[in-house]
Amino acid sequence: MIKFFKKIKNLDNSSVKDIVLAITYKCNGRCKFCHIWKNKEDFSCQTTDYNKLPRTIKNINISGGEPFLRDDLLEIIKIISRRSPNVKIVISTNGFLPSKIKETMKKIVNFRKDIGVAISLDGVGKVHEELRGFPGGFSLAIETIRFLKELGIKNLKIAFTLGDNNIDQLKRIYKLSQELEVEFSLALYHNSSHYFQIDKNKIINTKKIKKELDWLIDQELKSFSIKKWLRAYFVWAMIKFLETNKRVLPDYSGITSLFIDPFGKIYPSDVWDLEIGKLQKINDWDEFSKKTKKLILNNKAPDSWMICTARQAMKKHWLKVVRWIIREKFLLFIQNNRYKRNHSEKQIGLFFK
Repeated sequence: MIKFFKKIKNLDNSSVKDIVLAITYKCNGRCKFCHIWKNKEDFSCQTTDYNKLPRTIKNINISGGEPFLRDDLLEIIKIISRRSPNVKIVISTNGFLPSKIKETMKKIVNFRKDIGVAISLDGVGKVHEELRGFPGGFSLAIETIRFLKELGIKNLKIAFTLGDNNIDQLKRIYKLSQELEVEFSLALYHNSSHYFQIDKNKIINTKKIKKELDWLIDQELKSFSIKKWLRAYFVWAMIKFLETNKRVLPDYSGITSLFIDPFGKIYPSDVWDLEIGKLQKINDWDEFSKKTKKLILNNKAPDSWMICTARQAMKKHWLKVVRWIIREKFLLFIQNNRYKRNHSEKQIGLFFK
């Protein structure tokens, strides 16, 4: 009970900052690790319903299904932007509709130049196409990335979803992101009854995955980018989650972050199937938060580690994150210097041999 009230006290000044907004369940992909495409219903939320979104949001991920299958995507973005002028918007897409994406993004950029786009890419060539169930999908996704770069999209990233079937693809896609000069983001397979609509996703080969993720952490820490250092921490916490099935930071799902489905149903996150409200019925978000806070804190969230729920936790516990970054940067510096010294000694030894 004491822990419960401590949590409430810590969250008293919280408001919704992050939202994953699924605007449609219609999808042209047939992903093995996600069964959204099996939905018979598409959406019921109309553009005007998004006038109900909280004004406090800082980050919103417009997702699906495939969001570019909605012809009113531009209008949705306009409404969100007017509602929360400073919100950062990222559209998640599989990139399988380059022509439609080109047509829509040209209009969106004219309205909002700082829009972000994340294109799913889980492997090279057939690996990606088999995982996503879309023959030819790899080249289509690359075509989409190249066009978006030409269009001047600055916040452009490849979104890699990691599981046992594509462990050996992580380095290849990371290096591809560097060649294309776009960001690299990472997620693990998760289960979800109300969103991904699958409960059979399992990650077994954690030892091999850990090795690849350790490599990724080193790559990010070697950079001079604070954003990449933060991503390194996120990846380290991902390893801990794989090893223990526990988060290294608290989960504020339902408090500072939400998931809203295409019918307006509100959930704490895209993996927590606790329905806590309906977008169309909300008139006062402060009142909504008060009513749902105890409900959230009295229910156990499923174990997960995703950027949509980790972002606010990392901000709230920024000191822990900064300490980790400083320590790991120092250790990496020592390790690299030791390697250079040993390498130099070997070279000198060979010279005088």
